[in-house]
Amino acid sequence: MLSNIRYSKFFNLPNEIFDKYGIFNGFVDKDANFYVVPHLLQECSIEEFKDAYDKYKKYFSDIIRLVKASKKPDDRFYREVEKRFTFHEIAQIGLGYSKTSKRGSGIGLSLAKELTNTAFEIVNAGIDDPEIFELIGLLEEGIGADRVSDMAISILAEEFLQYTTNMTKKLKIPYKEYEYKYKRYNLPFFKDDPLIFVPNQFLVALPMAIDRDDINTVCSHNEQLRERVNNIISQGMSEGNKLSKSQLKRLLISEPDIAKRLIKLIKQKIATSYDFQEDPEGTFLWQSIAQDIDKNFPIILKKEESPKQIVKKICNQYKKLIEDNGLFKFFHNSDGTYKKEKFAQMLFFSIAKSYCDANNLDLSPESDAGRGPVDFKISRGQKTKVNVELKLSSNSKLLHGYTTQLPIYDKAENTTNSFFLILILEEDHMPRVEKVLKHKNQMFNMKLPEIITIDTTLKKSASKALF
Repeated sequence: MLSNIRYSKFFNLPNEIFDKYGIFNGFVDKDANFYVVPHLLQECSIEEFKDAYDKYKKYFSDIIRLVKASKKPDDRFYREVEKRFTFHEIAQIGLGYSKTSKRGSGIGLSLAKELTNTAFEIVNAGIDDPEIFELIGLLEEGIGADRVSDMAISILAEEFLQYTTNMTKKLKIPYKEYEYKYKRYNLPFFKDDPLIFVPNQFLVALPMAIDRDDINTVCSHNEQLRERVNNIISQGMSEGNKLSKSQLKRLLISEPDIAKRLIKLIKQKIATSYDFQEDPEGTFLWQSIAQDIDKNFPIILKKEESPKQIVKKICNQYKKLIEDNGLFKFFHNSDGTYKKEKFAQMLFFSIAKSYCDANNLDLSPESDAGRGPVDFKISRGQKTKVNVELKLSSNSKLLHGYTTQLPIYDKAENTTNSFFLILILEEDHMPRVEKVLKHKNQMFNMKLPEIITIDTTLKKSASKALF
C-alpha cells in the first residue's frame, strides 16, 4: 500500500523549506494530479528556465518546418516529425494520473503517428503558430494533460535536471550521479530511480477543457463566423457543454483563424499556477491537519469492543473534530468552492489509521474486491469487515451512492457492517440529504448502512474552534 510520503518527510526536512525555494513537495511513491503548463514558463524568473519557453516553442517550430518541407507521407521529413513526437517515459517526476507508480506518460510509436498526422492537418490548414501544440491535449484522443506535461518536461529535460541538481545542493540532501546526454547531474534518488524536482510556479491542478461558451467568446466579434462555427459543432456535445476532441480539431482545421484566439483564451483561463498555500484541491492539506491529531484529541478504544463499535467511535470522532473543533473551515475555499471528496476521504483515512494502528485493526483505502472501489475497509482478521463510504452533500448522486453503490461494495467485500458519512457543505443541499434519510426510514425493516451526517457548513462564529 502506498504510504503518501512527501519529499520533505522522505528527506527529513520541514515543509517550509520546499515552500521557501518554491519546489513542488510531491510524493515519493505516487503521482499527484498536477501538470506543467508550458505557457507558465513564459514569464519565468528562475535562472535555469530563463530561455525555456523559447526552447519549447522552437521545438515545435522545427516540427512545423519539417511538415512544410515534407512532399509525401513517409518521406524523411515525415519520419523525422514522427521521431520528434516520440517521447520516452520520465521516471519519478511525480505528476499525473498514476496511483501505483511515478513513471511518466511516454508517447510511443502509435501515438506519435497520430500526432504526426494531426500536425500535418493543422499546418496544411494554415496554422503555423508553434503555440498551437499547447492545445494538443485538447485535440488528440489518447493525449491528456499528463502527457502534454511530460512532453514539455522531456523537451526541457536538461533544464529540469540542472534545476534538480541545484536544488539538491541547496536542500543539502543525499544524491547520486545521473548521466543524461553525456552530461552528469547530481540527483536525489528514491529506490532505484532519480527524483526530478519541478518549480511550483509551472503547475496547475486541472486539465483544461473548451466548451461552447469559450467558442462563443472567441467568435463574438463576427456573426457569420459564429454561425459557421455553430454548424460545425452542432452535432452533440460531450459532458454537457464541453466540446469533444474530434469536434475541436475539426473546428480549428475548418476555421484556422480561431486558433490564435483560442490559444490566447487558454492563457487567460490559466493565468496563474496552483496556490499551494491554500491548496484548494486539498491534495496535501489533509496531512498537515491530521498530524498528531490522535495525540491532541485521543479517544479510548477498548480491545473487547467489536470492529463495528470501534469504527463507529472513529466516525463520531471525525464528526466531532469537524463540527466542534473547527475542521469544518478546511472544507471551504476562499473563492467559495469546496474541497473535493478525495480530501474528505484522505483526512478520514489519516485520522482513522492512527487509531486503528493502536488497536490491531487493518484499514485499507479504496479496497477493490468487485465492481468498484469502496473508500475504506476496516477489519480484524478475515471475518469482520466494516466499510465506510464518504460523500459530500454537493454530490448529485448521493442517494444512488447509498441505495446502490455502497450495497454493491458491501456484497463484494462480504462486509458485515457499513457506515455512510454525508458531509453537509451548505444548507441548500439539505433536500438531497433528506432524501437519503427518508429512504432509510422507509426501509426500516431492512438492514441498511448506518448514516452519519456531519455539518461542515461555515459557522458565523468559530470562537470555540481549536484549529
